[in-house]
Amino acid sequence: MLSEHLQLLIKRESKEVLGRRYANLWLLTLVLSAMFISIAFSNGSMNYLSYKMNDPFTNWVNISNGYGSSEFERFHQEIEEPDIQDHYGFSDVEADKQFSLTFIGDTGDSYYLQNRFFGNIKSALVEAILSEDNVVGGCAVDFDRLSNQTVGFIITEDALHKLKYSLDNVPAYLDHLSSSVGADTLGVELIDGIFAAAPVPLLGVVKRLPGNMDMIAARYFFEQFNNDPLYPFDLNREEYQKSLIFFADESVNKEQIFEAAIAAAPDSLKNSLGIVTDSHDSYKQLTTWKSGEIYTLTVEDINTVPVEAIQQISKGILSAFKGKADVKRLFDYEGTDHTLPEYDFLSVNFSTLDSIRPFEAYAKDNFNVQIEMSQVNAKENFNAVSVMANILSWAMIVFSMVCIIMFIINMLQSYFQKVKRNLGTFKAFGMNSQSLISVYSLIIIVIVVTATILALVLTWCIQELLPLFGVLKDGSFDYLSLWSMKTLWSVLIIFVATLLTVRIVMGRMLRSTPGDLIYDRN
Repeated sequence: MLSEHLQLLIKRESKEVLGRRYANLWLLTLVLSAMFISIAFSNGSMNYLSYKMNDPFTNWVNISNGYGSSEFERFHQEIEEPDIQDHYGFSDVEADKQFSLTFIGDTGDSYYLQNRFFGNIKSALVEAILSEDNVVGGCAVDFDRLSNQTVGFIITEDALHKLKYSLDNVPAYLDHLSSSVGADTLGVELIDGIFAAAPVPLLGVVKRLPGNMDMIAARYFFEQFNNDPLYPFDLNREEYQKSLIFFADESVNKEQIFEAAIAAAPDSLKNSLGIVTDSHDSYKQLTTWKSGEIYTLTVEDINTVPVEAIQQISKGILSAFKGKADVKRLFDYEGTDHTLPEYDFLSVNFSTLDSIRPFEAYAKDNFNVQIEMSQVNAKENFNAVSVMANILSWAMIVFSMVCIIMFIINMLQSYFQKVKRNLGTFKAFGMNSQSLISVYSLIIIVIVVTATILALVLTWCIQELLPLFGVLKDGSFDYLSLWSMKTLWSVLIIFVATLLTVRIVMGRMLRSTPGDLIYDRN
């Protein structure tokens, strides 16, 4: 416990240090707040840059297979080698195809959409595409459920609106305008006498896609699309039309589907109908983003049942839930092993942007494969900006800390000059120098701690309020990020600098005699 005279000394000297109306405390709080805001802005900027530097959208380079190089295939094979990838800092080499397809919108009109078909749908780029910050409204399938045999599509929000769907009415499946000549003889409604609506899974709705594409999918879809004559999406198949596979969202249960089927079935089939719930693994190609179940209706001796009766049941089920729930008739597309020998692009994902220029020279000098210089220059410029931003960030923090330390030093020197006579009086009454240093160190540290807490609270409030007013980078990144090791180290450095300043300034001053201090003799 402090003695009574020390408590009285601390109380009275604290008022002097704080200044009139706590002026020194508020001034110190403002200066510290400026420092913490600088640190928080630096952290927020570096977090954003770090995200951008590791964003496959930024690090992805397209190499077009259109420059006439006879060695393009050899180039493709060589960059698949781990040693080459390690040397130039890239991974996820894949062969992509670009092609436009027609889809039917919510109003029944057809729309032409640009598509890119990825050779590897399990790549880091697709994982980034389905990241939480790029997905719209949580409409996305789990990345782990994708496979290179997936036939579904990921669509941009703009393309979804183009199809006349809203975010309140995102479907589980989209209708691909598929050539199905003759399917009308099986009860299929055709468009222009040629095309049918072939449902394909919607895997997600996102804000952006590489190359300003409307949609992306696995290259497997394009391979199946080009199968000739075994075109899996041709609905002019009796085995398709005699199957009764339905997706129903969470608002619909198995009993409701079965009741609708019984109500629509001809009397001769009512007793032979059955229904089973299929796991999504049973129809992996039909995986969709929306939660729900896939049901299969069974019919005894279905081969002998007229296709018209099957179509009657299907139409009855769809009619029963139209406008009430997302219920869709599906087809288990019979794919083949057909593959395409050609592709439009090689896509390369760089882990660091430093190696893009050497890689561009390697491709050109060794294989006569040219990478568009606009890609190289843009990525080099982005890398240069990142380096400069990092340097400026640290310079901002160091400058802020130097300013705050200089402020504290000047404040203490000015204050000790004012109380020099008091210090001489205390020494004359027998207080030793170490006790005086300890008392003033305690006073100053308490004031600095109080100002630091107030400054941290003020900065944190600003950080939390900015998003409420919509002040964000890219609509999702905070400009300020206060809580970090930089903030902790800054606080520790300030405390240590304050203690050293008090001890050095007072130690030098208290070497004088009481008389020299009282009468201000140099």
